[in-house]
Amino acid sequence: MKRRQKKPQNLIELFQATCGWCGKTIPPDTEVFGGGGKVRPGVDLSSKAGQVMPLYLAGPDKTVLVAVTGADSEARRDGHDFVYMTCSAACGERLRAAFQGEIELGKRL
Repeated sequence: MKRRQKKPQNLIELFQATCGWCGKTIPPDTEVFGGGGKVRPGVDLSSKAGQVMPLYLAGPDKTVLVAVTGADSEARRDGHDFVYMTCSAACGERLRAAFQGEIELGKRL
């Protein structure tokens, strides 16, 4: 007998329920940690505003989910083009460091 394949979650559900760094499931009503970042000059994410998208990080060779900030969002007013969510402060720091590593990698290219 064939097993029924599990229906894949949409990106928003994955973003809300999965640590952006380690990939662990984050249970509902659990404290989460987040941060945000800016894209390099000349990159326009306005068509993705309010959406979740995968973002590849070359340094750690991993793809993370980020939410692109909306035009009128508080995160945008705080200067972020995208935000991420993690299960712990340690994972948040690792992801922040990975984004910083991408910036340094981009400067060398």
